[in-house]
Amino acid sequence: MNVISICQPHFLPWLGYFNMIYNSTNFIFLDDVQYNRRSWQNRVHILDNHNLQKKKLISLSVVDYHQKKRINEYKINKDNLDYLKQNFYQSYNQSKYYSKISDFIIDCVEKNINASLSELNISLIKLVSRYLNLNLEYDRSSKINSDQKKEYLIFDILKKKKADLYLANDGSLNYADNRFFEAKGIKFQNHSYTHPIYDQFIKKKKINFLSHLSIIDILFNLDKDSEYVVKKFKLKF
Repeated sequence: MNVISICQPHFLPWLGYFNMIYNSTNFIFLDDVQYNRRSWQNRVHILDNHNLQKKKLISLSVVDYHQKKRINEYKINKDNLDYLKQNFYQSYNQSKYYSKISDFIIDCVEKNINASLSELNISLIKLVSRYLNLNLEYDRSSKINSDQKKEYLIFDILKKKKADLYLANDGSLNYADNRFFEAKGIKFQNHSYTHPIYDQFIKKKKINFLSHLSIIDILFNLDKDSEYVVKKFKLKF
């Protein structure tokens, strides 16, 4: 069965994003949508080192924000590199796998510091997917050449990629549901992901679990054992 997921390339997204990749035959990055600085395109939660029971939001900045562009047109600010180093260090420097994980994440950011926001995000998602042994077969909406909008864009992509089933994230439900796609001959399933619990530490102290953080949180805490957690939720179609 050809199971296709379609999602914007988020910045170092949460566990559920990677589980959706795991459950997909083909993953399509919506890389040519409008930039929204209050979305997961450029920001994510990590642990707050100043408050052991709170999340901290970190955000990438882009160049020439006042111009209306798509996420594959915006360049990221080079100051983001030091900003990320500082925030990773503050929140995770005493975690067991801090040096190992921060090195390869920051190295990827450094190599893509002149790239677009979407390209940086895709590069990071590909990097983490390889590290977790996820079979990321992907494409970009910018290369599929559709002039449709919203649910009709999704349907056009699904049709061109010969999808049997559309595995949709919660964001997709804002403008389309199963009836729209099934009426057009494509099965629909919502990716209703139950967040697993794993051991989290700040300053070598175990804390009460906080969910929906960036994938880097579990990597800093579990390293390669993160693969088991990501793959724990396998869907049946």
